Amino acid sequence: PGVYEGVARVIRTIHELPDVQQGEILVAPSTGPTFNVVLPLIGAIVTERGGALSHAAIVAREYGLPGVVGCQGATTAIRTGMRIRVDGTSGEVWIQE
Repeated sequence: PGVYEGVARVIRTIHELPDVQQGEILVAPSTGPTFNVVLPLIGAIVTERGGALSHAAIVAREYGLPGVVGCQGATTAIRTGMRIRVDGTSGEVWIQE
């Protein structure tokens, strides 16, 4: 639950994880244990795949991060550097103009 607004960081492969900066919103097709290294840095998480028991949903709850999973097309619609708003309570993601 919760709402967070910030700059998006789209990650398509684990090789891009070192690019994640403090306070960014992680946007990825899905996550796995390899992503745990960046969780203390991010402000929110958005994934294209997943459900209530997916890795992204579980770690978002554990870290108290707003998160939206199952957001199809997120890595296409959102680009790194865009300002977005993530509402983990309603399950909505907005691209800020």
